[in-house]
Order: sequence, then structure tokens, then C-alpha cells
Amino acid sequence: MVQKQKHIIRLERDGVDRLIPKDFFDLLIHRFLPVISMTYVAAIIGIAFNKGDIWHYLFEIKTAYVMSLFVVLWVSGPGIMWIFIKNMPLYAHAADVWYRIIAGLMTLTIMLSFLLFPEMEIYGLRIYFALSVPVYIIIYYFFVKGGLPSMVSYPLNFLGLAALLFGALLS
Repeated sequence: MVQKQKHIIRLERDGVDRLIPKDFFDLLIHRFLPVISMTYVAAIIGIAFNKGDIWHYLFEIKTAYVMSLFVVLWVSGPGIMWIFIKNMPLYAHAADVWYRIIAGLMTLTIMLSFLLFPEMEIYGLRIYFALSVPVYIIIYYFFVKGGLPSMVSYPLNFLGLAALLFGALLS
């Protein structure tokens, strides 16, 4: 009986396994959250101006705060996808393309809603969804070119969090 030589394969790991990407918090704090915070605060102020009584909508009821959350959720989808795709080793090269595709599809959806359903006014938010197109460009710029310095990103993050908490505490 002839014995076959057994091949032994050993895999050497070069890094630790991570549930979230290595630079996830840097991307989140210096690139993504400052733009989302600016968008949230600008949408709150814009909706309050649009409703008429600015002080009433800014400091007494939370209508503008809740409506602004819809805008922020709409804008943040492509950015979150970019962060996760960028940190997958197999798909990192396609993250920018995916961001452009998703942001383009969301922009196309908004444009088609203006053309196909002109009478539909989604709680007065449709104009703010349309104005989210420049926010897609700003987010993409910060993702590709690099994040904001800490001196700017931390106050913007704090401002967005303060607006979110203030809106949550209003009756």
C-alpha cells in the first residue's frame, strides 16, 4: 500500500477581525456627522421660516424638529452605505461609484416626484428633499477629500446633538 503525502495548509492571519471598520469613528465624527448636523439645523431653521411663526416653531413645538429628521434620514442613506462599502476589502474600490449611484437614484426619485405628482406635498417637505441634492455633493466631497478638522467637526456635532435633544424634549 502506497501512502500519499498529505499536504498541510496553514493560514496566517495578518490582522484582527473587526465587527466595524478600523477607522469607522473617524469617518463618522470628522466626515459624516458634521454634514448631517449642519443639514439638520439648517432644515429646522428653514422649516420654521417656511411655516411663518419662527419663534413658535423653533422653541414651542417640535414640528420642525420632526420634519427635519425625515430630511436627515433621506440624506444619510448614501453616506452610511459609502462608509460600510469603503471598509470592505473586496469592495473598497467601488464605494465612490455606489455612492454616486445611490445619491443619483434618490435625486432622480425627487425629480420624478415633482414631475409626476405635482399636487403631492409631503407635509411641506418636498422642497427640502430637493434641496438635499447639494448635501449629497458636500458629503461626497468630505468623504473623498478628507474630513473636517476637530476644531470644526466637534462643535458641529455638538450643535446637531443639542438640536436633536432639544427637539426631543419639546412637548
